[in-house]
Amino acid sequence: MTGTTRHDHGVPYVDEDLGEVDVALFSQQPAPGGEGVVVAGTCPRCHGATRTLFPWGRPGVGTKGALSLLFGRGATQKAEDVPEPLLAEVHFCECGHAHPHGPPDTSFTGCGAFWRLRR
Repeated sequence: MTGTTRHDHGVPYVDEDLGEVDVALFSQQPAPGGEGVVVAGTCPRCHGATRTLFPWGRPGVGTKGALSLLFGRGATQKAEDVPEPLLAEVHFCECGHAHPHGPPDTSFTGCGAFWRLRR
């Protein structure tokens, strides 16, 4: 995950499906406290840093036992080790910036972009 492009705070909020994005642009590691998995990277639309917590028991993440075996305690995952269930998840821009024209009731604070990861 390399970030040479600056976050474009002026990109207006738009629900936009960006399709598939290369998984190598994101990192994945166990969440502090062991409550799930954190996927982090840069939004392909606004270029803001985005992080998403996928809690244990969420559809697509699997069970605590299964992912604990994959991750181990405190291990950082490489792109090639990303469990297949997270490749099926839809990822949203969660850059934390309220972009212009954003709806007040959105569950994600970001530019509105969403995508899936591909190998």
